[in-house]
Amino acid sequence: MKQQRKLYLAIALASSSLAATSVSAKTVEVPDLDIETYGWVNMALMYADNQRDSETYIVDNKYASSRFGAKISKEVEDLGVRFGTHLEFEYQHNDSSKVTPDKRSISGELEERHINLFVAGDFGQVSLGQGSGAADTNTEIDLSGTKVAAFSNLGLVGGSIPFVAKDGSTNDVKLIDALHNQDFEARYDRVRYDSPSFGPVTVSVSQGYKNKKGGSGSDDVTELAANFTFPLAGKLAAGVGYSRKDVGGAADKVEVYGGSASWLHTSGFNLTGVYSRQDDSVKTASDFYMVKTGYKTGKHSVAIHHAMGEDRTEYTPAPVSDSEVKAYGISYVYAPAKWLDMYASFNNYQLSARERSYDDINIAMTGARVKF
Repeated sequence: MKQQRKLYLAIALASSSLAATSVSAKTVEVPDLDIETYGWVNMALMYADNQRDSETYIVDNKYASSRFGAKISKEVEDLGVRFGTHLEFEYQHNDSSKVTPDKRSISGELEERHINLFVAGDFGQVSLGQGSGAADTNTEIDLSGTKVAAFSNLGLVGGSIPFVAKDGSTNDVKLIDALHNQDFEARYDRVRYDSPSFGPVTVSVSQGYKNKKGGSGSDDVTELAANFTFPLAGKLAAGVGYSRKDVGGAADKVEVYGGSASWLHTSGFNLTGVYSRQDDSVKTASDFYMVKTGYKTGKHSVAIHHAMGEDRTEYTPAPVSDSEVKAYGISYVYAPAKWLDMYASFNNYQLSARERSYDDINIAMTGARVKF
């Protein structure tokens, strides 16, 4: 909701006693700003079965985690630019990527997603602070209308549910460790530049740093990206990106490159493709692929997808090599109003590796997102 008006706030300063005989008041003038607020709560029932444990959970759907935010800005006429800030926080009770049969309830915490300043003009936009890197979400472009129910980072729902080894060993592998869309470096402290549009194309670059995983210190991060939107018997949207994280040691650096493209035909038919590759000097490169096709009509969207991840085992404590994960799924979204999404999805996951075989994981989810 955008608001552009001058607000006046009268604050009465009174004693705590009801018998007080004097009251003083001050009038504080709030600047005339453009304010856009947004947010949603997204809760779902999730059922997961890994052939050893089957359980039902009440979760916050991390495909679109519950959050609230605001973009506040104002034109500075003397400079011919717009200055502003972007704030966004999430709060998840029972994060769908963290629940397990042994830990079905997880208290939420307020976590920062965006805290940054920006200045925009004919030159494009420069942003400073915690926020998305230049390539963030470029493996997640999806015009199917079912993104709240299933999108490329499938492991965000049921991610901590383990694949169970068929040989009876304790070498479990978490779903999210084996299958991940490798969407560059997400959000971190950075300086980011977004170019103005060159026809249908925009270019972005960012430089910053993020905390090391499971350790102290930080790693320098560089990202480059390009995005494309074009009318093609409907709409075609695509993005490509590259990220480099300097981790030091034998690995030296972690590089990710890839992107996604999605086409929505005027008939409602849509087709989406995703590819990413992560590489360093120590581990075997890991690849991710996904294809998705669907149909949109009125307030209804339905899609089927197939995803595959190869050698994504960098956080797995058990020895796993030459791994391959396949995912098959279907998703449906009904949007009866602009502020409401109702959805359901089902995914089957299959993991194979050189060392051993694993039982399948099946995950079903149904829920709703209320936007405000």
